[in-house]
Amino acid sequence: MNQKDTIAAIATGASAGGLGVIRISGQKAKEILLTVFRPKNEHFQLKPRYMHYGSFLFNENGQEQILDEILAVYFPAPHSYTGEDVAEIHAHGSTILLHTMLEYILSLGIRQAEAGEFTKRAFLNGRIDLSQAEAVAEIISAPSVEGLRLASAKLHGQLGQRIEELRSQIEYIRRRLCLAIDFPEEEGECLPHEEFHALTTKLQNDIKALINAYERAKPWQEGALVVLAGQVNAGKSSLMNALLGRERAIVTEQAGTTRDYLEETTSLKGLPVRLTDTAGLREIAWIMEHYPNTSNYFDEERAKEIIASIRNNALSGQNTPINPIEAEGICRSLALIEQADIVFLVFDGKAILEQCGKNIDAIFTHMQAELSLLPAQSKKLCIWNKGDLAPLTQEEIAALEEKAACPVLCLAAREKQQGTYFHHTIDDLAQKAYAMLVISDRQQNEIAPNRRQAGLLQKACEELNILHTEIDILPPDITAIRLESAADYLGNITGLCHVDETFNAIFEEFCIGK
Repeated sequence: MNQKDTIAAIATGASAGGLGVIRISGQKAKEILLTVFRPKNEHFQLKPRYMHYGSFLFNENGQEQILDEILAVYFPAPHSYTGEDVAEIHAHGSTILLHTMLEYILSLGIRQAEAGEFTKRAFLNGRIDLSQAEAVAEIISAPSVEGLRLASAKLHGQLGQRIEELRSQIEYIRRRLCLAIDFPEEEGECLPHEEFHALTTKLQNDIKALINAYERAKPWQEGALVVLAGQVNAGKSSLMNALLGRERAIVTEQAGTTRDYLEETTSLKGLPVRLTDTAGLREIAWIMEHYPNTSNYFDEERAKEIIASIRNNALSGQNTPINPIEAEGICRSLALIEQADIVFLVFDGKAILEQCGKNIDAIFTHMQAELSLLPAQSKKLCIWNKGDLAPLTQEEIAALEEKAACPVLCLAAREKQQGTYFHHTIDDLAQKAYAMLVISDRQQNEIAPNRRQAGLLQKACEELNILHTEIDILPPDITAIRLESAADYLGNITGLCHVDETFNAIFEEFCIGK
């Protein structure tokens, strides 16, 4: 794209509404505005940053006609969103009307803006840094009020300021090392090893604090992935419908109704989640060993781990072939379990009691077959389903929780206590999951990076880790390279050292008109 071009686009949504805005940015913005705008005031003078009332003048085949009554505003450079001359036309929100206006404006010698180009120009013209540009997109797509607040803090430059503080710390350490390079006989005075380790340790801790802030804020920024997993006919689809409050998944007495995963967006106590119902798990040993598409979802080592975990247990069955459609669905289910922020592991309580009786050790052995499939670090919540047909006492639930090292909730079609037996409610499940997903020690005014930014912070931290091991064995000029690399990773967050491919990818995710 050419930065000298004047660009235009519809800045409001794609659907019809009461109001629509066309934004124009570039050297011709004022000229274009005066061409299409006919003021109602006879003594009109275009005053910057003031709304002017008038009409949109449309010239067709030499005949002028008024297309709509509009409001027009002009922002001269550099005091505009993009840092260039910007004009905005506020019209009625008819889709046809706005596109007709835009086509006419483009015919006057300017071009259609690309996705995110207005914000990209704001960055290139120094109006905002890259973290603020990303915050614009995060505000537009925020899945929750808390996510909106987190993005707003970054839009005001708080993350950029913090990153620059960290870069200043690196620059200070680097300058001290440079003294040792230029005056080797004074190395001990320039930066003693004890002071170096203290400074770099503090720097690492400050970077880790931002990474931890991302982990705490991630559910609010991105929404949490909640995966319903378990064997066929355990009641996963019924549970999904109950959590959604509507009939989304097909529920029948026939096992294996869900062949592929279903995903819906909902909330748990206000927390945005992607609720995913997966295909029932069975014959995994055969699938992992013989199904050709396994390699699309797991590397060889992880596949071996999964196979080893289900040898000689309930999920290995007779290790007989199953049809390719169900095999693919199960592979996708296992892959989603790997990615999940929390797994609701659903058990058919009725079937387990018929097989194991009330022997808690035997029940847990049965449950362990599925628990062993989960990655060691994953958050999980066991659902003892069909509790009205397979009731458990609170003492039995507590015993299973102790063995499983995770919460166990007993759900039933009829959510009520029956004598000494106890049933949890869907609200209990939502509350428990919320408590497990949301980290309670997050500060209200916390600055939280997004996934890309957290990845760069992690790479900077890794450079400092290596630096700690090298400083005692390598000369200062070599170790200083690690500091420069760490500074570059931090610079990529604010755009000081951006890589073109990453930079362009960020703005391609924006909507047209922003």
